[in-house]
Order: sequence, then C-alpha cells, then structure tokens
Amino acid sequence: MPSFNTFETHIATIEETIEANPALCIETCKSLIEGICKTILTNKNVEYAEDSKFQGLVKQTVKELTLSTQCYKEKLCELARWIASVAQTIAEIRNDSGFASHGQDIKTIPVNSTLSLFTYKISDVIGGFILHYYITHSNPKRNSRIHYEDCQNFNEYFDDTNPLKIGELILSASEALYCQDYEAYREEYLYYSEIKEENV
Repeated sequence: MPSFNTFETHIATIEETIEANPALCIETCKSLIEGICKTILTNKNVEYAEDSKFQGLVKQTVKELTLSTQCYKEKLCELARWIASVAQTIAEIRNDSGFASHGQDIKTIPVNSTLSLFTYKISDVIGGFILHYYITHSNPKRNSRIHYEDCQNFNEYFDDTNPLKIGELILSASEALYCQDYEAYREEYLYYSEIKEENV
C-alpha cells in the first residue's frame, strides 16, 4: 500500500545506523513499529490510548487484524502475545539506551551493533507480519480511513468514467473529489469495491 511508503525514511535510518549509531537504530525500530500500529488502528477506526504501552499497542493491532473465522485463531492470538512481548523488550532496550528521547549519562554503557542488528531483524519480522496481514486481509468498511494513493484501480476507473477537463487541461476527477469531498469519495470507492467483489 503506497500510503505506508512514508515509513521508508524510518527504514533508511535504521539501515544506515546499525553500525554507525546502534542506539538510534534501536530507537527508530521502535518508532517504526509504533507508527505502523497506530496507522493501521486509525485506518480501521479503532481507538487506542495515546499513552498505551508499546506492548499493548502491538497486541491490540494484531488482535484487530486477526479474523474471527481464521483457522488457528487461538494460536494466532498466542503468537500475538509473544510478538507483543518481544516488542516490549525492544521498547525497554530503547528506553535504556535511547539516543534522542532519553538522555543518558556519558558513562552509560552504549549498546553495540550486534544488539542493533538483532533489534532490526526482530522489527523486520514484526512489522512484516503486521503489514502482510493487514494488506492481505484489508477490507475497508464504512468507517475506515481511505488513502487516495492506495486506490489506484478505482482512481483510474473513476477518471475514465468521469472525464474532467478545463479548457485544454485534463484533471483527475478522483483526486478532485478526494480533496474536495472526502466522504463522497469514500462512498464511491466502497460502492466500487462492493460491486467488484460481487462480480468476482
């Protein structure tokens, strides 16, 4: 989903600082997972406490993603608890060695690149699992937040069926609708998605 491309800067920072600044790498790993979780919950119109612990945020996200009819539902929930525990440990490491958010005494023993690499790999697994599950089972509802850039097929269809031209200038009807009347855009998109699903 193109809307998640915003997190590419996090990934670049993580990869660039594994060796150069392990504490910043760990801190950015935590920030990346936290950002992914908050975005998904907001997209699904699910409330979360702004001051909730990192572990709780990850657990809530995985729980919201897991389908009630999913095979091995209980096992997936158990896995979610383990993921949340790992996420909490990352948060604790970040708190102990934070490069920016938590100032440290100059004599504090710094984290090394082995730990930052391990945290990077764990974050990759957690983030990858959450994103894969979200994208694979993404089914926008009436109260879901919709991002224009994630709806390319609909945008092309809407532009083709609703040509918008001012003088010699051809404009995107879908983008205009999204910017001027988001609720109307969402209704059109959901209707398009429902019809498409029925015809499959």
